[in-house]
Amino acid sequence: MRRLTLLRGLLGAAFAVAAPEAASACTVATANTNLGTTSTFAAASAAQQASGSAGLSCDILLAALTTHYVGLRVEASSFQLTGPGGATIGFAASLAPGGPALGVGSFQDLSSFSLVSLFAGAGGSIPIYVRTTPTASLPAGTYTGSLDLRWYYSVCSLGVAVCLAYSASPGFVRPVPLVTSLNWGSGTAVRINISLILEKDCLIDAPAIDFGAAPLVGSFAPVTQTLTIRCSAGAAYSVGLDNGAHAAGAQRRMTNGSAFLAYDILKGAASPGRWGLLGAERRLSGDAEINAGVYNGLAAQGFTYRARIDGAQPTPPAGSYSDTVRVDIEF
Repeated sequence: MRRLTLLRGLLGAAFAVAAPEAASACTVATANTNLGTTSTFAAASAAQQASGSAGLSCDILLAALTTHYVGLRVEASSFQLTGPGGATIGFAASLAPGGPALGVGSFQDLSSFSLVSLFAGAGGSIPIYVRTTPTASLPAGTYTGSLDLRWYYSVCSLGVAVCLAYSASPGFVRPVPLVTSLNWGSGTAVRINISLILEKDCLIDAPAIDFGAAPLVGSFAPVTQTLTIRCSAGAAYSVGLDNGAHAAGAQRRMTNGSAFLAYDILKGAASPGRWGLLGAERRLSGDAEINAGVYNGLAAQGFTYRARIDGAQPTPPAGSYSDTVRVDIEF
């Protein structure tokens, strides 16, 4: 009986001191930073910015048990996103919003950063911030690039009051006074994929049509002027004009309360062809009077038109007549 009691006591002591298996406090994995979707003109006028994971995530609650070591080296990157036809848009990456740009070969010792600020990204990751360089004359499409990083780390992975084990990158040696010096080892490589989608867009300069004033409908002279359109690089298009806000069927009309004044808009300075919304009534960018077929994203096409009031209609009551016509562009 005494031996049995003693055996139970020894077994109990053995179970009490058995240590659980160490967990991995840090993980390194491929990450993606999506700069979203915007127009080519927005990408030309302002930097597009986004943040994502830099590929290293750690359990900072365990890391707080002891001194942590984290280092980063930029292995490779062209710092360009490449899109249709080899078009490129530059980008910079940093560890803080608007911070100093990371460069190839640079090493960042992040060990002095507080754990909360260092691993502030989603899922306890270190965030990375990407911003593009405003670039004109870009064709629409998907632009992609990458950033190759190498992480070095040693972070506590097991402990309650004190750290019992560490999660470390290959070859890392923690410094021990008078015994070993700090050795960052070979680290762990990771790739950050970066993407941006640019959509086709156009800038339209549509000056108002002003017929002036006259006592009779037959006294109004035609008005000739130019509609100017500049679209994304490489984007041929057609442009149509709807029938306005007060049309009767296909007849455009200006209004003054319950009174109407019929008018129309014709292609070119002398053509009798009506400029409309559907089919052959539309105009092609390749047939513009100015910069026809030039699709570099910088030159605008100019479409000359002639607006005239129907002189055969009865003269309506005196007043100010107006209408709104919508410009429609199809790629």
